[in-house]
Amino acid sequence: MKMGKILGQGSAMALCVVAAGTTVAADPVADFYKGGTITVVSGGGAGGAHGAYAQLISARIGQFIPGRPNVVVQYMPGAGGNKAMNYLYKVTARDGGFVGVPLQDLIFNARIGIKAIKYDAAKARYLGGVDTTRTTVTVMKSGGALTLDDAKRKEVLMAASGRGGQTYLIPVILNTMLGTKFRIVSGYRGLGQMHLAMENGEVHGRAASWSSITSTKPAWVEKGLVANLVTIALEREPALPNIPTLAELVTSEKDRTLIRFLAGSAALGRAWLGFAGIPADRLAALRTAYAKTLAEPGFKAEAAKRGLPVRPVAWQAQQKIVADILATPDAEVARVKKFLGPKKKKK
Repeated sequence: MKMGKILGQGSAMALCVVAAGTTVAADPVADFYKGGTITVVSGGGAGGAHGAYAQLISARIGQFIPGRPNVVVQYMPGAGGNKAMNYLYKVTARDGGFVGVPLQDLIFNARIGIKAIKYDAAKARYLGGVDTTRTTVTVMKSGGALTLDDAKRKEVLMAASGRGGQTYLIPVILNTMLGTKFRIVSGYRGLGQMHLAMENGEVHGRAASWSSITSTKPAWVEKGLVANLVTIALEREPALPNIPTLAELVTSEKDRTLIRFLAGSAALGRAWLGFAGIPADRLAALRTAYAKTLAEPGFKAEAAKRGLPVRPVAWQAQQKIVADILATPDAEVARVKKFLGPKKKKK
């Protein structure tokens, strides 16, 4: 992608002379971004919390980037969130003109070797995160299942995208660990489609963050139309203090270890990232701009208005989380793969 203007031979000088005769250092980052556009590639659709956060941050971050570029969002749901990251890694230029907003499964998927992955997760360079995402199983009360015990007695239809996403994996894990009777209905492109299917009675629920409900379907909460069954995390969702975590419900340390692996990537916090290759000065500028955006009072106020929690995660913490997940022992990875089972062949 072409960013800004093409500099002439004389413009490559490290110093420029101002009218007063003094010299000041040129800003190559501002020169690159001035008059250009940054494209934010979102692994989630426009109808979910990922899309809402992407819109809100993109509308404000440009003012903190040298050169004040325009910032636009390109939604690319599909393949459990991997379609967008494959595109970012293999197609776009790694010059700072493109960044990504992956689903939380990016590193988890990479470690278990999902076939849809065409990117090297170890080359991800994080900019920061806006909020920790704890996957919660939420269902419409009209489906008749209000608790996990209900879901053990009757079939509950769960919307999912691809096999590489939490919307698919979590119901499978719960069926195996707890004996629930979730039946997965795959093929939905993003949470917007899943929520529409819930409203239309095609499915009963989905496994995703609670904020994706509060930010896009506040009427469901106000009218008491939904029930939360369990949160897939090591600690409870602050907004749902009465909903148990899966870690509380299992009894073996082996299962708790697996949950740490499953829930670890949630701590990345709805991350923004690029891949290795972005010049160091531009990457540093993007990281600084991201942090300034999340700290801006106007951003916080607008996020609160939309029902979007702001609990920032620093890029340094994200890089450590990624390293820890990629170092997960092979035995734990093999157990997850066993839960997933072989892919069914189409008849």
